[in-house]
Amino acid sequence: MELDPLYHVKQLFYQAAIEEALTQPHTPSDDPSSLHRALYIARSHLSLTPPDISSAKSILSPFLSLPEPPLSVRTVDAFASHLAGEDKVDELRDYVLEVEGIEDEVEESTVRVVSSTVFILLGEVEEGVATLNEGRGKEDLECLALLVQLLLSLDRRDLAQSTYNTAKRIGNDSTLVQAIEAWIGLKSGARPLHQSYYFYEELYQLPSGRTPPVLASHAAAHLLLGHVDEAKADILEASQKENGDKQGDVLAVGTSLGIEGYAEKLASNAPQHPFAIDLAEKSKLFDDAASKFAITA
Repeated sequence: MELDPLYHVKQLFYQAAIEEALTQPHTPSDDPSSLHRALYIARSHLSLTPPDISSAKSILSPFLSLPEPPLSVRTVDAFASHLAGEDKVDELRDYVLEVEGIEDEVEESTVRVVSSTVFILLGEVEEGVATLNEGRGKEDLECLALLVQLLLSLDRRDLAQSTYNTAKRIGNDSTLVQAIEAWIGLKSGARPLHQSYYFYEELYQLPSGRTPPVLASHAAAHLLLGHVDEAKADILEASQKENGDKQGDVLAVGTSLGIEGYAEKLASNAPQHPFAIDLAEKSKLFDDAASKFAITA
């Protein structure tokens, strides 16, 4: 049985097998699935460290040249421009308003999840939550998955669990639902943590699975289970991948493991990573406290 190309590239994107996703065909055509494949491949380019903005825009270009470019294409293009340093917030807000009530579910979900990503990156948390919770976002697995990540970052495991229950009713066997369960498990510990480990172990064993993001998550599960040597092995392997030693999650777990030099790399390569921000804040508090004491001879 031939594998559906759109399903395949979506799975690779969800599994963080980004390099493999970039090898998938994306010849423009009138077939809607051609557009959807191109969107996932463009988003994969933007997921790289650093993001490959020019390649993403090149893939989007044939669709942007249409008489009426789809909203999803314009939204992903705006995301690419945002990563290049342009101010696209108002433009994305317009797209979110424009997509309300359209019949194409994929169009709406793509606009919502990509726009929300930008809002969240800019610290507009309430706007991100609202965008994910409106319209079809309440029933779209990508929107629900991003919402869970946001809620966990805010230490709202209760709301994250409720959102997971909604996602599970929609697509119990989906990779995204399993990923959501794994994220909650990493945050919760105890028995759910073992489910997280099994999920990342399954990804780890896939032919294209040992990517820096998967290795970082696999290492985090190992670390929380007390398997320090295995966690270090994962991080060292991830660091040897192309640009792996510049990825925030790899460096964050390496810092947690106390691997020499990783805290400095985290601060320089991923200063906006939540763990990097937390460490910087704690270091400042320590320096402020230390400055109030003088050592007498």
